[in-house]
Amino acid sequence: GIPGKTCGTIILSAEELGNCRDYATMQFCANKLDKKDFFGKSDPFMVFYRSNEDGTFTICHKTEVVKNTLNPVWEPFSIPVRGLCNGDYDR
Repeated sequence: GIPGKTCGTIILSAEELGNCRDYATMQFCANKLDKKDFFGKSDPFMVFYRSNEDGTFTICHKTEVVKNTLNPVWEPFSIPVRGLCNGDYDR
């Protein structure tokens, strides 16, 4: 606290990670995406979110950007299952 000043609040949420040591390996592609750039083609990427216990979502993986294409093929990637769903395959 600073005398005479209104201070903000920091809220920290945490979740205990399970002891799961599995990895998920995935590869994705897309066909005929919408053209979103004014000049040229789109530069698509994907973002994966995990569902938290409180109903919020957190980014757990972002793919690389594939330049100038409407039919991207992303490189395969591996992600720890505990980072994706904390070992809960129904999540």
